[in-house]
Amino acid sequence: MSSFADDEPPPANSSAGTNLARDRLRLAAYSNDKAPLEENTQEVLLEVTDTSSAGERSGLDLVAVLDVSGSMYGKKLDKLKTAMKFVIGKLGPMDRLSIVSFSSYAYKQCSLCVMTADAKEKLKDIVERLSADGSTNMRDGLKMGLDVLAQRQYSRGRVSSVVLMSDGCEDPPRGASLAVDARGQAVYTFGFGEDHDAEVLGAIASKSSGGTFHYVRDDESLTVRFAEILAGLLSVVVQDLELVVSEQPGHSKIIVQEKDEGDAAEPGKYPQRRQGDKVCISFGDLFSGEVRKVIVHLRLPAVHRGYRAPVLTAQCLYRIHGIDFRSPREPLRCFIHRTRSASPAAMNPKVEEEKDRLFYVQNIDEASKTNDYDTAHGKLEKTHEVLDAKRPNRMIVIVKNELQELLQLKTWKDLLASLLAYKVSHNRQRGSQAFATPRMRRNMEQADRYEQDPNEPPPSVDDDVKEEEAEVAAMRPVGDQRRKPRLLGRPWELRSSEWCVWAMVVLCTVLAIGVIIAGVAVFAVYIFFKPKMPYLVVSDAQLVLLQYDQGGTIQSLQMSITIRAENNNSKADATFSSVDLALGFHGTDVVLLRSEPFTVPRESSLPLPYNVAVAPGPALDTAGMQAMDESLKAGVVPFDLFGKARTRWKVGVFVKIRYWTRISCRLRFFFPGNGTVMPTDRDRCRSK
Repeated sequence: MSSFADDEPPPANSSAGTNLARDRLRLAAYSNDKAPLEENTQEVLLEVTDTSSAGERSGLDLVAVLDVSGSMYGKKLDKLKTAMKFVIGKLGPMDRLSIVSFSSYAYKQCSLCVMTADAKEKLKDIVERLSADGSTNMRDGLKMGLDVLAQRQYSRGRVSSVVLMSDGCEDPPRGASLAVDARGQAVYTFGFGEDHDAEVLGAIASKSSGGTFHYVRDDESLTVRFAEILAGLLSVVVQDLELVVSEQPGHSKIIVQEKDEGDAAEPGKYPQRRQGDKVCISFGDLFSGEVRKVIVHLRLPAVHRGYRAPVLTAQCLYRIHGIDFRSPREPLRCFIHRTRSASPAAMNPKVEEEKDRLFYVQNIDEASKTNDYDTAHGKLEKTHEVLDAKRPNRMIVIVKNELQELLQLKTWKDLLASLLAYKVSHNRQRGSQAFATPRMRRNMEQADRYEQDPNEPPPSVDDDVKEEEAEVAAMRPVGDQRRKPRLLGRPWELRSSEWCVWAMVVLCTVLAIGVIIAGVAVFAVYIFFKPKMPYLVVSDAQLVLLQYDQGGTIQSLQMSITIRAENNNSKADATFSSVDLALGFHGTDVVLLRSEPFTVPRESSLPLPYNVAVAPGPALDTAGMQAMDESLKAGVVPFDLFGKARTRWKVGVFVKIRYWTRISCRLRFFFPGNGTVMPTDRDRCRSK
């Protein structure tokens, strides 16, 4: 075996001095609030969200394995060269790149080179000299690319990946590359043109650690598709991510769906293993801003009385620059109330949304295995009909769009490649419209501009980081600057015109003392009865769809917002009435959110789910249109939620308190992107 331990020593990570104490992940659990007393099964959705900053990223070791067989001659080779020059331009000085080409034989064009200015010029010259000839020995090309990474001298704390591009079927035998063990690396495969072998390339990506398969048609841009994955690889902070889920003996038992013991992962999904009362799911590296969702199936035993049952705990283990971390510091605990009033058919909306996605993935997987265009097409039509009959949510809108695209394809080769690309993307929860991060979308726009004018170099990854940090800084509230008040002089030094001012000061002082006394009295009542004031809080928000025309009219808006009414008072029920809320953008009211009067029992809460659907909506003014354009470009769209509700509840036996609870906050959604609301906005969005 050839030795490739000739990689150049990389510079130290520029983010090594970053504060590593804070969490880079947010872990949330979604489930039914209640479950019956009888034995039953429940589903809990665990959602892991990367909240790290790309400025803390690790250095990237990337190996590009490129098909230069005879079928690449002409425009295909030109597109490949343009795509590789874009990649070279994006990489920063802490990254390394190696190029492996293959046709009848595989050849390592260069070792892992640190991306200095001189190295970039050298690599561009290597790319420019590539020529197309010979057959397609994909096996040797993939093996050589993996060997470059496996035999590195410098690998601690670095991100590593292989990008494999081919436009044809390997010669011979077909499928020989599947014997190459790629489980230790992420391999991102790109099938270029209608003659590529989608089944082989899709299988290589699925068997690797976190890789995805991309279908690039002859008339599509290879640069844009490369840019999408490169954006994620250049933003990795969290590495070797593992989610550990523990059942609660006596309260719950985890049901592994695929197998009862051992590794329950299907090909292409993230591996999981059972360890006693725990299930560990390995996600590998996480791109900045990415989300991973897992549905945990639980069996709850029969109980004789109602109580608040702990059903699972969850915690994430990961590494940053080779250092081990846990998030959250104390494991997340999920509770479900066991009660006689629980509905067996109830399902949490977030769980339902994820199950809709999994239903779609199962059906496109089955369609890809039919080996027949008409059968697969019929399967997709039935899937579309089922999803069309469901209540719309963000994921249904996305997968229906994917289905419509699939149904428009006319040949089996085209359909199969697209089916496999979507299948691998959904299994990995990476890539495609459903999982793209704002950084990916920004890079794809840059790649599109670069293809139009290759003489204009793309912004480097360091430029991207600075731009993102500036956007985050611009969103932070600016502190008020207050002027110091002018102090009044002593009374005997005042002019006659100032005696009125002094008299007002005395009067205000007396009134202030009265207010303080009244406040002390109210506080004493509060301490005596210990009431807790009811309030409204945004528990979840998702921007599903947003479309508006050049005239500024919002043509279509779909959003789900769940506002939870909380009553932590142990003494009395709370009544909410006159709930009158509005959702607006840049001063324009988009939709009103109202509710009939309702009562929240003591020490309880009540969710108010709003499924917003506006078509068409109001027209934005010029400033609003400009704000909308800038928001969509930045990948973060802000909506203002404001309004009030009349609240009433008892303090003690005789005293009834009525007051207005008001809410005014800003919800910023990652869109285009995964549509989720920023966690900090959601957590702070509560009434006062």
